[in-house]
Amino acid sequence: MIRRFAVCLLGVACAAALHAQEPKRLPAIAGSMGVNYIVEADGTVRGWGGTTPESTFFGDGSENARHKEPFTIPGLTGIVDVATGMGHTLMVTRDGRVLAWGRNNGCELAVKDDRKRLTPIVVEGIGNAVQVAASEVFSAALLADGTVRVWGSNQSGLLANGQSGFRAECATRPVPVEGLSGVKKIVVDNSMLALKHDGTVWGWGPNKFGELCDGTTEPRTRPVQMKGIANAVDIDTSGNSAIVLADGTVWMCGVNNNGALSTAAKGSKHSTPFKIPGVANAVAVRMAGTTIVRLKDGTLRGWGYGMHGSLGDGYVDRVWPQPHPPVGLGPVLAHFYASNEGYAIRADGTVMAWGFFVGGPKEWALTPVPLFKARLAD
Repeated sequence: MIRRFAVCLLGVACAAALHAQEPKRLPAIAGSMGVNYIVEADGTVRGWGGTTPESTFFGDGSENARHKEPFTIPGLTGIVDVATGMGHTLMVTRDGRVLAWGRNNGCELAVKDDRKRLTPIVVEGIGNAVQVAASEVFSAALLADGTVRVWGSNQSGLLANGQSGFRAECATRPVPVEGLSGVKKIVVDNSMLALKHDGTVWGWGPNKFGELCDGTTEPRTRPVQMKGIANAVDIDTSGNSAIVLADGTVWMCGVNNNGALSTAAKGSKHSTPFKIPGVANAVAVRMAGTTIVRLKDGTLRGWGYGMHGSLGDGYVDRVWPQPHPPVGLGPVLAHFYASNEGYAIRADGTVMAWGFFVGGPKEWALTPVPLFKARLAD
């Protein structure tokens, strides 16, 4: 459970003192291509942003809608998790069902036809999900027993069945990732990662830039273990991969474009994990091109290519390899990424936002601005 933080002179000590006041569950934010969602702690869902020809829909039956301010999406209650691909959305209910809607261009809705769905449908064959992950035309769910189910396109080998490519058959129903168990978190972009309860990290997919951290740049159509990683507590992937260890250090692998792996990284690719200098006491990491970590005191540090203001440092497209905080944000309870937009939740429930089309009156914010209030306890 994430601790509640507040600004005070004692810093980390203040955060520890407030541990007993933490909410039962924090809101979750996700988005893609300008469409954003927040799952409130009470299980209701609000959406904001604007759809594009490539984006998903709000699940309310509308198409080509645009909402500057968050609106409550009717019919969605008891939701505990959300994930978005470029053209579809997944949500998990308290009773473990997975809901889906969107374009359905590659079996990602787990139906046999290719018709888009503007309102949620239930993904058949899953009854005890706890988390979902999505990328373009691909979907995944983590089950309560620590196993993983996947469905959708297998072009990049994400079904983990030993096959890949344009001719690889897509999965119109969830199938298990064989040989993988004890998982507590999944993330997916071009490749997919799974964090196990034992602190090891496993991955599969194209691995073109070494983002699976297995010492190669060979495609992997079965899960392989990251080299040299133990005691991991958080992971994310977005072209590159990032891992937070229990000792508060952050490690990455992949391609070192635009300062993605910091100035200390030598060479263009790193297929084994590389320690990011200048970061200590990290507890969580989120990526969407840019990398931002949250520290134990609740403050954020980001680096890489801040396209569309995604670093929150006042610049529209600054490359900044050294970890540094968003301007004026201070401690937060949680942070999220949605395409080129950053979001963070303060202790009073204020959702701070920066980047491209974050919503609200500005729509574009180069430094964090308050967007709305979220509910912190159910």
